[in-house]
Amino acid sequence: MKKLFAMLLAVVMVLSMAACAGSNTTTPAGSDDSTASVKPTTVAEKAAAEAEIRNAISLLLDRNYIVDQISQAGEKPANTFVADGMADINGNFALNSNGGNGYFSVDKAKYEENVKAGLEVLKKYYDFKDGKLVGFPKLTYIYNTSDGHKKIAEYIQSTLAKFGIEMTLENQEWNTFLDTRKQGNYSVARNGWVADYTDPICFLDMWVSGSGNNDVQFGKGDHEKLAIYNLDLTSYGYETKVTNGTWAETYDVLIATIKSCTNSETRFKLMHMAEDMLMTTGCLTPIYYYTDLYMIDDSVKGFYSIPLGYKYFHNTTIAGKNSISVCLASEPDSLDPAKNSAVDGATMLVHLFAGLAKWTQTADGKQQVVADCATELVEGVKNEDGTVTYTYTLKDGLKWSDGQALTAKDFEFAWKRAASAELGADYGYMFEVVKGYGTENKEDLAVKALDDKTLEVTLANEIAYWDELLAFPTYFPVREDVVANESWATDPSTYVCNGAYTMTAWEHDSVITLTKNENYYGAADITMGEVKCYLSDDATNMLANFRNGDWQLIDDVPTAEIQSLKSDPEFVIAGQIGTYYVCWNINESLLPA
Repeated sequence: MKKLFAMLLAVVMVLSMAACAGSNTTTPAGSDDSTASVKPTTVAEKAAAEAEIRNAISLLLDRNYIVDQISQAGEKPANTFVADGMADINGNFALNSNGGNGYFSVDKAKYEENVKAGLEVLKKYYDFKDGKLVGFPKLTYIYNTSDGHKKIAEYIQSTLAKFGIEMTLENQEWNTFLDTRKQGNYSVARNGWVADYTDPICFLDMWVSGSGNNDVQFGKGDHEKLAIYNLDLTSYGYETKVTNGTWAETYDVLIATIKSCTNSETRFKLMHMAEDMLMTTGCLTPIYYYTDLYMIDDSVKGFYSIPLGYKYFHNTTIAGKNSISVCLASEPDSLDPAKNSAVDGATMLVHLFAGLAKWTQTADGKQQVVADCATELVEGVKNEDGTVTYTYTLKDGLKWSDGQALTAKDFEFAWKRAASAELGADYGYMFEVVKGYGTENKEDLAVKALDDKTLEVTLANEIAYWDELLAFPTYFPVREDVVANESWATDPSTYVCNGAYTMTAWEHDSVITLTKNENYYGAADITMGEVKCYLSDDATNMLANFRNGDWQLIDDVPTAEIQSLKSDPEFVIAGQIGTYYVCWNINESLLPA
């Protein structure tokens, strides 16, 4: 379908968007030879053209083939960035995106039409001969080590090659891969995002200019000064109206407005506007909505996972054993709560640390956020200026793993550290909801220890997901004297935490051992004495260790084994709120030389 987003770009960008689905046997459609008819010359024209090009390439990909023949884990083809299952005021946010149509169709019967529509756009900018585009710049697609990621990369490579788009594949080790994306040293990359909490804003605020998770490089490099975006919020009662603005002047302002908006209906409309703006750039190519695939030995009782991707071993039991061996992923990027930005790292951190709140599962399977270090999750007090103040009391007798007392001052220090520009944490922006965030002085952040057991925090305005933020690892406490040692989080001898487990061994690139923390306030309720987290991204190795009984849970299996494993009762496909997607570096040129 063709969709005009005039409110977003000063340069009109007509997006030929219809969708991908069907079979991988498609031959190039519309193969009549032609000469490029549009040759952008100005910076604005080139930026608009490249956005159209990225969206057109998206239409060439057959998402149904990917989920049916490659990933095979019950995923749904994605035609939005905000994941399916995320709610809005009118139900499912994704089902209401772009007027309820999604950004393109994922109907299998529409794939041929989408290919044709995508090619018609591309033929405006490139010569077309013998069914292939001429002069398309060579691309490099990076992905992290994984059988599934590799197969999807190979599919994208082979599909685009049919149309004359050459793509080199580059496999990188996980931590190198994260850094390459973060630094913007790539053209196209594999990516994925799982919800941090159950509000759509967590899929949208990561793309503001200063976000550490902004791998696309919006508002960075050459894109920082590109002034082609429009934003008009006057119909929603705001004075904001920007014409030919930069990303920071439009998208960043829109996200800030959403975070300060207390009218639910308006807030969700603005979030849909933000997703429209993201999708118009073409820098996010949704592939499918995640499911959570894993294998767990039937001897393990008391295990649960949540749709945010975290897995919980605190209350597991195995007859005759006090240790469980699991494999979540390869070497974590960081086990500093403020610096982690990966789901596997977060799973370890929810075992190593305790925040004011935590996710838990009741006996009947209900998952909810409850008080952890706090005695209760209190209601906020609304102030005359619109801010909201929360005052939390800590439980009695809280201790760090080394036996020292944990105080409200530790929370104050940790939050100000995590939010500071000095630390530059990927998730620092998650403190934007707190009054005083974003100033040069981190002490302006409105969080204060009133005494050893009382913590006061003032939010800029009321938000619905505050309790869930308190359960997020970035909000976990750390101790000032511990983190003064920059390498504290890489060595068990210097690792001090306050959760159900402490780190007792870390054989890098091999295994991390978590041992029950007897200084944890709830130690009596922890049933599993030891969790050994083996480090691997080799799905074949994972399955072999699971089958021989060495590992009781694995978080991946070889793609080729999925169909046969579906009949195995130890094979699980659980719900997850996330989107697997391809991201494009917005500063990389796609036009003919």
